Amino acid sequence: MKAEWLYKTIYLTIILVLFYLFYQVLSPFLTTIAWAMVLSITFYPLYGLFLKFIKRPWAASLITLLIILVLLIGPFSYIVSALVGEITDVYSTLEEKGFESIADIKTHPRIERIFEKISSYKFFEGFDLQQSAVDTLKSLGKTIAEHTKNLFKNAVLVLVGFIIMCITIFYFLKDGNTLASFIKNLLPFSDAQKDKLEKRVKEMVIAAIYGGLAVGVAQGTLGGIAFAFLGLPSPVFWGTAMAIFSLLPLFGCFTIWGTTSLILLLSGEHAKGIGLFLYGLLIISSVDNIIKPLVIGGRTKLHVLLVFFSVLGGINFFGFVGFILGPLITALCLSLLEIYMIDEPTQEDNNHADTSQVS
Repeated sequence: MKAEWLYKTIYLTIILVLFYLFYQVLSPFLTTIAWAMVLSITFYPLYGLFLKFIKRPWAASLITLLIILVLLIGPFSYIVSALVGEITDVYSTLEEKGFESIADIKTHPRIERIFEKISSYKFFEGFDLQQSAVDTLKSLGKTIAEHTKNLFKNAVLVLVGFIIMCITIFYFLKDGNTLASFIKNLLPFSDAQKDKLEKRVKEMVIAAIYGGLAVGVAQGTLGGIAFAFLGLPSPVFWGTAMAIFSLLPLFGCFTIWGTTSLILLLSGEHAKGIGLFLYGLLIISSVDNIIKPLVIGGRTKLHVLLVFFSVLGGINFFGFVGFILGPLITALCLSLLEIYMIDEPTQEDNNHADTSQVS
């Protein structure tokens, strides 16, 4: 008995050590693998279409990968080149005109009365709200500029990561079914439970990728067009920001266009402020209400607050790809809990049901 217990302990220890080392080997590439997985799932229907006509998995995978590269490199190159100049402009504007802009807003009669009311409370005595807001804006601009600078410093690492991602996408497309079947067979669940988990994963992927990305791209594009039409600075930058913020539940890209509308109104540009607010309310926001029900439907079955924390936590832990992985992991955890909470009929129950039917 002791020998058997010792054998199991040593065996389990070896497995845990090997899995830890395996994790350490893959950990530098987890983000790259995650992006490859997301893109592979997104374009897998296209790969399946090519495979029907070509009949060679490697060729269908290669053609799909080339199409992905064309779709990514074309728009992405334009966005990056535009962002390089616009981020510098945003930082310069915050550095040079931030104090002046907030000072102008503060002189607005209604805002001035609000500031006076706030300053009358002892809790805010000695607190300079104006300077605090300016410092926050400058800090935000500096952070954006530093991250952009670091991105270009690590251009070689980004290029190597991009090449690794392309290779991974090729094999994910080519051997995706084999890999999925292998993982499915490793799971210690019944076939019905495995099918339920597989269905849940597919639903969340469709909801996050097709729904989330479609809404993000649409709202970011419409927002950027609105900023350009109204003559507001850095339309590509703010359009990209709206696309990213649209991935967050609750407020989403309203954080950008709503705040901008308010600033325009308080700065005396009432026509632009009202125009942007109505455009955002009627056009940008309606995209979310049209695309998500069509693409997602009732697939997610997650409370909006749970999705909110899942997205934020996922982005904090995994990086930008966490907006997909966060809700996906949350949905899998809840699905596993559902599997153990719902008792499957035992053999005794089945025999009792059969006896009842016979009688």
